[in-house]
Amino acid sequence: MFTVPEQVKQTATTILSTLRPLKLDTPNLPPMLPGGLPLVGHAGELRTNPVAMVQRGRDMFGDIFSIRLPGSLGVVMTGHAAQEKYFRFKDDEVSQREAYQLMTPVFGKGIAYDAEPQIFKEQLGFFHAALRESRLRSYTAGFIAESEYYFGKWGRAGEVNMLEVGNEVTLYTSTRCLLGDKMRFNLSREFSDLYHDIEGGINVISFFAPYLPLPAMRRRDRARAKMVEMIEKIVEARRARPEGHEDILQTLVDSSYTDGTKLTMNEITGLILAIMFAGHHTSGVTFSWIAVLLAQHPHIFRRLVAEQREILGDREQPTYDDLQKMKLLEGTIKEALRLYPPIILVMRRVLKAFDFQGYHVPENSMIFACPAVGQRIPEIFAEPHRFDPDRYAAGREEDKRHPYGHIAFGAGRHRCMGVVFAQLQLRALWSHLLRNFEFELLDPSYPVDYTNLIVGPRPPCRLRYRRITAAKAA
Repeated sequence: MFTVPEQVKQTATTILSTLRPLKLDTPNLPPMLPGGLPLVGHAGELRTNPVAMVQRGRDMFGDIFSIRLPGSLGVVMTGHAAQEKYFRFKDDEVSQREAYQLMTPVFGKGIAYDAEPQIFKEQLGFFHAALRESRLRSYTAGFIAESEYYFGKWGRAGEVNMLEVGNEVTLYTSTRCLLGDKMRFNLSREFSDLYHDIEGGINVISFFAPYLPLPAMRRRDRARAKMVEMIEKIVEARRARPEGHEDILQTLVDSSYTDGTKLTMNEITGLILAIMFAGHHTSGVTFSWIAVLLAQHPHIFRRLVAEQREILGDREQPTYDDLQKMKLLEGTIKEALRLYPPIILVMRRVLKAFDFQGYHVPENSMIFACPAVGQRIPEIFAEPHRFDPDRYAAGREEDKRHPYGHIAFGAGRHRCMGVVFAQLQLRALWSHLLRNFEFELLDPSYPVDYTNLIVGPRPPCRLRYRRITAAKAA
């Protein structure tokens, strides 16, 4: 007798769950964006150039408009008022869980977005202890040590793919903080390759059918199984000898839910994968955009070098407090995130219908915010297409005048708690580079690559580096 594979059953269930009744005759729906194809609607444009699609909709209709998705109505919300509405929704009004089913095969059942809201809140709470200031100070030492080790292997001059560099060095720095120094130096090429295969299974198709047995999804599942096996060995060793560790893994090993239940092995490995995705790849592509932007704007590069000298003097290693004082560098990172947010679309499933600006958004719609468009609106940021790190300086602070304008890490109650970790990591890495290297563009342009959900510059993102001599630095 023929038996339907469990994976195919899950695929069918997921596809059917997306086929919600489309009531396009509902009164006062936001205006529909022209175009789209039968069955898939605007999903094709979402895959090829979502930013151009959202900008087209904003140019035509303003803060809110509709798109057609497979079996669902999509509603896009841009502009300060719309973004404030989006990020102020409560958990019983909109759902991240239904919107991010594509992450369940990666993190595991009952982890992060797949968990019940109260459990998800507790899981997020486990990371708060790992991100308090005392821990961040200890992570700083790891960031600096990794900078010296990784970039110390560069020669006097050469060419590099800064996208690869960013992904590698942030993976290594994140691993130090997640799993400890020992894991960092035992980190084999296999671990990096597995991570790459997992990421390859996160795509537009997986939004609608995360268990579809395509080659990318199969590679994702095989890679996850092997990576979990590697992490489990580390967890077992840590449980046997927990003393002397102050990394995020130890926080999870020591943590319990409010009812006293300790985390299972599955929960620890799933949460490690979740925080690894949150803390690594977004930082990796931002690292590469900073490199491109500074090579394109050498006057900003020179000012950043001067800031390093002013704060550090003759010292080679910055402290946590030194990094906090680097306000121009902080503004540079924020500006790279504004111009080129690594996550260009965020979404929620509507649980309770709502009205906005005279339009009605029905239950079961999918709502979207778009940092890549929302952060380039002239009413929020002056000359929004210009690279200007000074817009965050005291006296201007454009991001604070419009608190729902800069949404690269979310906003309000949904602001990503890893933003402090990510910015500290990038400051430490770039503090080292600014004091030791100069960069030069090699390609005529560095376009955005929309083929991945985490959006960076299109490979190979080549730059030439030159090591700064002591005499030149003086």
